[in-house]
Amino acid sequence: MGKLDGKVAIIAYAGGGIGKATAELFAKEGAKVIVQDDDAAKLEGVPGEKFIGDLRKQEDADKLIQFAKEKGGGKIDIIFNNEDFAEDKKKLTELTSEEFKHIVDMNLKTIWHTLAAAYPIMKEQNALKVINIGNVAGASGTPKLVAYSSVKAGLYGLTKTVAKEWQRFPGVRVNMINAGMVKFPKEGYASQGEGKTAAKTLSLNNPFAAVAATPQDIANVALFLASSESDAINAATIDAFGGVYTVSGE
Repeated sequence: MGKLDGKVAIIAYAGGGIGKATAELFAKEGAKVIVQDDDAAKLEGVPGEKFIGDLRKQEDADKLIQFAKEKGGGKIDIIFNNEDFAEDKKKLTELTSEEFKHIVDMNLKTIWHTLAAAYPIMKEQNALKVINIGNVAGASGTPKLVAYSSVKAGLYGLTKTVAKEWQRFPGVRVNMINAGMVKFPKEGYASQGEGKTAAKTLSLNNPFAAVAATPQDIANVALFLASSESDAINAATIDAFGGVYTVSGE
């Protein structure tokens, strides 16, 4: 018996990395998985019903929710907002308005659209598990990642605000996973990380020695938040970065 038997889960921007790992794990645990990305090629090899669309557009977010509802037999139990896009590293004065807006749109506007689209079915069901993917950059700040650090800080506010607005619905939970450096098998460290040199430096001060998580590590946290085991948790952030930033003074 799986932890998500009979559940219907949407995973946004599921084409690789954390999204793909989460889709695989949720499916293994019995969920009906709906995976979204903006290019069909990105979803090759990812399990689940596939929806191609740009969630920066409200109409595409609306279509995603309708698609998931139809494929899920009239319900949606879980939404994993896996938006995690960082700009090329630039100092504050080097970043253009267009670049800043792009990061805001990809990391925050998309989530706002998806949750707004999901409100009617959430209200009808009186229940929904929402999981947002954050990053420690939003709490500690990261030089040369001004836009990314800003939107991840903003996600704290969005997560807590939506949890408070929807608290009158007893089955609703809205939480965030606060990742750090995530190591991908082919690409190495994620774009928002500082790379192998910084990872080695941080590891010297980290008694936990877990400098970089894998996509599967983050997927395991998402599974916990999606399952009934986390019913007592709401408006919370779960740190999943191995303690690196805490012990290094960040």
